[in-house]
Amino acid sequence: MNKFLKLFSFGLLLPLGGCATVVDAQAPEPPAPEYEIRAPLQPSPRAELTYQILAAELAGKRDQLDVALANYRRAAETTQDPQIAERATMLALLMKDNAASLELARRWQTLAPNSDQARQAMALALLRDGRVDQATDYLESVRRLASAKDKQQGYATLASLLSQVEDKPAALRVMSQFRDRAPDSAFAQYYFALLAAASNERAQALAALDLALKREPKLAPAHQLRTHILLDQGASEAALAGLAKAVAALPRERNLRMNYARLLIEAGQLDKARREFSTLLNQNPKDTESLYALGLLASETRQFDLAQSYFLDLIKRNARLADAYYELGRIEEQRGAYQKAREWYGRVKGEERYLNAQMRMGAVLAKLENTGTVSQHFDSLRRNNPQNSINLYLAEAEALREANHAQEAYDTLDKALETHANDKDLLYARALAAERLDRLDILERDLRAILALDPKNAQALNALGYTLADRTDRHQEALGYIEQALALMPEDAAVLDSMGWIHYRLGNAGKSLEFLRRAYRTNPDAEIAAHLSEVLWVNGQRDEAKRIWRSALTKQPDSRHLRELQKRFGW
Repeated sequence: MNKFLKLFSFGLLLPLGGCATVVDAQAPEPPAPEYEIRAPLQPSPRAELTYQILAAELAGKRDQLDVALANYRRAAETTQDPQIAERATMLALLMKDNAASLELARRWQTLAPNSDQARQAMALALLRDGRVDQATDYLESVRRLASAKDKQQGYATLASLLSQVEDKPAALRVMSQFRDRAPDSAFAQYYFALLAAASNERAQALAALDLALKREPKLAPAHQLRTHILLDQGASEAALAGLAKAVAALPRERNLRMNYARLLIEAGQLDKARREFSTLLNQNPKDTESLYALGLLASETRQFDLAQSYFLDLIKRNARLADAYYELGRIEEQRGAYQKAREWYGRVKGEERYLNAQMRMGAVLAKLENTGTVSQHFDSLRRNNPQNSINLYLAEAEALREANHAQEAYDTLDKALETHANDKDLLYARALAAERLDRLDILERDLRAILALDPKNAQALNALGYTLADRTDRHQEALGYIEQALALMPEDAAVLDSMGWIHYRLGNAGKSLEFLRRAYRTNPDAEIAAHLSEVLWVNGQRDEAKRIWRSALTKQPDSRHLRELQKRFGW
């Protein structure tokens, strides 16, 4: 029999209390029990604490944060170790448990009364719990202590804490109190603006930034934030003017000048942008980003020899190799040196550029070899990149279209739609390919199929409206489609161009020029330039018409729209 059972059985034979017991003096003494039965041991406080911490850590690793917090909370109540209270507080703040955060932050501060982090946690816990007045005193203490360590008077720390409060208006009100206490502080104004921008209070943010820059014109982050807000508001001219002043005040501030140069490119001021990137490169000859930008700008303005020199310089520096090879391929392709372009594209190995280079390789093959080679090239790419199948079909069709293989481009898209039925991008591309083949019935069918799937597809509405305006006499119907597209995309250059063209067809020269000028300002594309030039010429404004046409032809000499215009008017 098991020894534990023996002991248990032995206990059953003991007399119950209250019964008489007869002791036989001659009886031998009972043997000593084989085991001594003791009361269970109570775990020591230290062991219990260790268990709670281990349980909390294990739960945290399993993403059981509520279990982790419960264990840390019990541990923090019993220990005098401020590190455990800190860990518990930070977890409660992470979980946004306001009650636990406040309780644990108080515990942490009790155990570490001189800890800056404990004060910050206490301030944040109070703010999240809606106790703004109590939090303000802690925040002032935090700001004052932080100001001794940073150059921004502690307002950066203050703003960092307040940015974590979900009640953005309340956080902004607290920051405004600190701003009002130090009206001459540029940093107080700047960090108020930062929180105001986060709260979508752009007017307040801009006003504060103006005050900050009045007090400290060389505060670069204030210039950056002001630019960002203005661009969000669509005030690109004001943003550009502000950055020009910022660059003048801080000529060696790289980020400001870089953003200024990029904004100049967006504004179409390429010569000014080139000067800014050249300045950046002069300031830092190792600045490969500026070198690359100069190459792109030179290529954009068809200064191919200059662009080539920049990209070859990048290769010598062993910098941005995939980008340099790709852009050199584009240069040779635009020059018509297709074999050289093929060689450059073949050298692109970088993951980000590789597929784009292979797509351009397909376009080069379409101009160098037969269409069967092009099909084999793209079939191979699709087998190796099945996730990009649709994009590769679109690229193949575009490559064939560029090489004037219009029927083959259409057939490629037809084949693609057998596998990817009702894909809107493929339907749209096939509609455009059908237009090149004068199959307007197929164009209209595919565009209407897109609109059946997506009635607010502005691209399809615009394409249908423009085609009806340009190729049929269904002008009123065309106007209706273009009006719908314009309501959906009021600033889109292609839609503005279509609206200008339909008004030209309807005989409304004034309205036509209004929309075409807006379209041209937004995007001086060759087709838009051709439309604007034609309407100006017919309207008697012939010098301007020829000037716009020549400018567009310089940038896009292969444009069929510009060449057709030249034939019709004898330019």
